[in-house]
Amino acid sequence: MEKWGHHLFAEKCFEDAATTFLCCSLYQNSLRAYRACGNWKGVFTVAGLLKLEKEQILQLANELCEEFQALGKTAEAAKISIEYCHDIVRAVNYYIMAREWEEALRIAYMHEREDLITAVKDGAVDCATTLISEYQEGLEKVGKYLARYLAVRQRRLLLAAKIQSEDGMSNDSEYDTVSEISSSFSEMSAYTARTAKGSGASVSTSTASKSREIRRQRKGGKIRAGSPGEEMALVEHLKGMSLTSSAQRELKSLMSALILLGKEETARQLQNAGDNFELVQRAAVKLSEDTVTSDKINENSQTLEHYVKRLRAQPRPENLSWQIRLLLPPSQV
Repeated sequence: MEKWGHHLFAEKCFEDAATTFLCCSLYQNSLRAYRACGNWKGVFTVAGLLKLEKEQILQLANELCEEFQALGKTAEAAKISIEYCHDIVRAVNYYIMAREWEEALRIAYMHEREDLITAVKDGAVDCATTLISEYQEGLEKVGKYLARYLAVRQRRLLLAAKIQSEDGMSNDSEYDTVSEISSSFSEMSAYTARTAKGSGASVSTSTASKSREIRRQRKGGKIRAGSPGEEMALVEHLKGMSLTSSAQRELKSLMSALILLGKEETARQLQNAGDNFELVQRAAVKLSEDTVTSDKINENSQTLEHYVKRLRAQPRPENLSWQIRLLLPPSQV
């Protein structure tokens, strides 16, 4: 069975390896396997079986905190700091890094630490300012991707109409129209580079925010300008820009903490920014879906501004659970 445990460890099946080593009473190997898979509760349970001294437990806890921080799992590091290091300051700082605002505030109040309450307050306000800036930047990105999609779609429709026409270009005005669209197409061909440059100006600094951006890029894939699949890739990218469930939870936690800290107006500004971004993103997706199967684009009614007005006039979706009713405008309550 010991050999099987080593085999599982070599195959990176760490949880199974840890359990196998436990059955053999090979506690050191089991501890190493639990540590390899990031199961800190298993690590400390086995440490108890090994009857490690308090100093050894503390050293192990500090090492795990550093490892989890390096991995971006600062909320887990915070729990270890409280339970095994008994370091409240470190724990609250870890929760701030993890954007676990309500938990950071709870711990600070539980220990009656005004300095930590102030630290949470400052961090929450800074985070709100950052997110508001990110949502404003997101609005610009939605507009750019939608404009690119409409230009590509319009050009495709005009070229298709030209091919189907027996006489080709019937007059100069039609030529001018296609020429204008083609110019727009060429002008926006470098949109990917410009968007990437704009992204670099983001003021986001947290590990959580960077992780979200990486996941979004992986999910959306690469859009190749001028490729046959660019049109649908742009539509999918617009869909992928929606707020994730984790982002919604983070928003609600932050706004709740801001209200508890007496920063209701900041919370309201943040909710308005998030709501506006979500509304525009949904409108852009709806517009792209309505035009992707159509053989023409109505330049008067099929615009982002028109779709935003339509969505704003409709009843609010029930899935916007991240919003706090207290912060909604009276007309939307």
